[in-house]
Amino acid sequence: MAKKVLIIDDDLDITDSLRMVLESKGYHVESANTAKGVVELALRVLPDLIILDVMFPEDSSEGFDAARSLAQEPTTAKIPVLMLSAVNSRFNLGFSNKDRDSSWLPVAEFIEKPIEPAKLLSVVSRLTQ
Repeated sequence: MAKKVLIIDDDLDITDSLRMVLESKGYHVESANTAKGVVELALRVLPDLIILDVMFPEDSSEGFDAARSLAQEPTTAKIPVLMLSAVNSRFNLGFSNKDRDSSWLPVAEFIEKPIEPAKLLSVVSRLTQ
C-alpha cells in the first residue's frame, strides 16, 4: 500500500513540484493551500507524513501554530511533520533542525526551501518508515 503524504503549502508551484517528485516514487499525495483546519484535515486523510510550510498569506507564522495544533491532538501527534519553509531567507531568522522541540517547534524535521528532489525523497522515506 502506498504511503500517504499531506502537503500543506500556499504556493501551488511548490505543491505541484513536491507532488510530482513524490508520486513518481509511488507516494499518494493529498494537499491543501491553507493551514486552517489542519487537525481536521489530517484526521480525515490520516497521512503517514505531513509536509508543512511556515508562512501563509494570512499569517507569516501560521505553520508554527499548525504544527503545535497537530502535536496537541493525540492521533495527529503520531504523524511526523516535515516543516519545509523559506522563512529564513525571507526574514533571516536562522531556524534550523536544532530548533525543534516538543512545545515550540514540534516537528520531526525542519528543512529550508528549495529542497533537491533526492534529499526530499530521502527525508520522506526516512520519516515514513
